[in-house]
Amino acid sequence: MSKKQDHIVGLDLGSDWTRCFIGIEENSRLRFVGSGCARADGWSKGVISDQDSVLSSVEQAIQQAEESGGRSIESVVVGIGGSHVVGNTSHAYVSLPDEESDVRTQDVEAAVEAAARTSPSTDRTILQLIPLAFAVDQQTVLQNPVGIAGRRLDAHVHVITAQTQAHNNVCTVVNRASLVVQETVFEPFAVAQAVLEEREREMGVIVVDLGAGSTDLLAYLDNQVRLASSIPVGGGHFSSDVATVLKTSKKEATSLIEQYGCAIAEQTPHNVTIEVPSITGKYSKPKSRRLLNQIIEARARETFELIATELRHTRLEGRLIAGVVLTGGLAGLSGMCDAAEQVLRMTTRIGLPPRLERMPDALDHPAWATSIGLVLYGQRLQVKKQRKRDRVTGWLKSLIE
Repeated sequence: MSKKQDHIVGLDLGSDWTRCFIGIEENSRLRFVGSGCARADGWSKGVISDQDSVLSSVEQAIQQAEESGGRSIESVVVGIGGSHVVGNTSHAYVSLPDEESDVRTQDVEAAVEAAARTSPSTDRTILQLIPLAFAVDQQTVLQNPVGIAGRRLDAHVHVITAQTQAHNNVCTVVNRASLVVQETVFEPFAVAQAVLEEREREMGVIVVDLGAGSTDLLAYLDNQVRLASSIPVGGGHFSSDVATVLKTSKKEATSLIEQYGCAIAEQTPHNVTIEVPSITGKYSKPKSRRLLNQIIEARARETFELIATELRHTRLEGRLIAGVVLTGGLAGLSGMCDAAEQVLRMTTRIGLPPRLERMPDALDHPAWATSIGLVLYGQRLQVKKQRKRDRVTGWLKSLIE
């Protein structure tokens, strides 16, 4: 295995699965290197409840990825999700140093950091700072205020934060696996890197990441983040509903959903039955497949109704012209797009990750959108760091010359 990590690694810690994806940049393009996944345990309501169980899953996924890619993994970009993640818009301003001076890059950074500090809670950790708009002397400049003369610079910033303990528990587990956390990213923000086009962000779109423990949301309008939140309903709730009604184990319920599930019950004939194992697994009974899908449809409709409520609260209802993009393991469930369109009254598509060079067909699934998106985010991070190094190098050269 190569010693120096010249590749980018995305680590998606889900309640059901841990997924690891390795990519490498060649000629400004990403190429697939390796991947690994392992069943996850040790999560409850989107947060870690048993570090040892989560650690075991992380180590298995990392080992698989290292073996498939022939490379050693030292650092990772880690996804953070769950109902403890929230997004809010903050505002702050800084005075420019001179009476009438041009806005500099460091002034922009200072204004953004000032907006981040306006968050009142001390038990929150910042995941993303997303500038929305700037104003120089209270004259709005949406994109880049650098070079504009003035006395005051205002910044409006969308601040995405996670509950500090939940965030730190994830980082601790990753560190226990002998890995360095390069960056933590709100998972739908990473997914957006993989599945959205710029014109969708401009017209208005919402990413719905259907995870096992929660459903995470990220909405864009006019190329700006307008909503970042999470609702405490996920695939685990679908499995619990099925297990309760059909009187089977949660594990078997998940298997039934994967094999026979559909989010539109009327698409299932009345006379079709399926064998449902008992809770002990010692025997099975025939049950209506339509009943299974009625249970799934009820939970799916509730999930999308909660999303509709979020859109109403943020005044985005009817404004996201590009519609809905579903990702996560449940996104591939039959009828899920139809259910979303019926409830939200918006066009809906499945968000498939980009096909990188040499990527296996098995990864062409919405469940892999997060880990691939984390790698794409890591690529952007490398570019920004290189630009900053280049600025410092240029400044040093100017001093010498």
